[in-house]
Amino acid sequence: MVNLEKFLEYVSEVFEIDQSEISDELTPDDIEVWDSISHMDLMAKFEEEWGVTFDVEELTEMETIGLIKKALIRHGVEL
Repeated sequence: MVNLEKFLEYVSEVFEIDQSEISDELTPDDIEVWDSISHMDLMAKFEEEWGVTFDVEELTEMETIGLIKKALIRHGVEL
C-alpha cells in the first residue's frame, strides 16, 4: 500500500469518515470526532508508520488535513 493510501486509511479510521469525504480543506469543525484525543491518536499512527516525530508546535498547527499532509512531507514522507 502506498503512503497516500495508508494516510487516507488512517484518517478515515480515526475520524470515522469515508475516504471519499477526505479533502485537504477539512478542519476539526467539519469532522465531529476530530478533537484533541483523536488528533493525537492519528499523529501516533503516523509516527509509528513512518518513524517521524512531531513537536508540540507542529501538532498544534495541523488544523486541516492539508496541513497534516504538509507536515508529513516536511518529515520526508512521500504522499
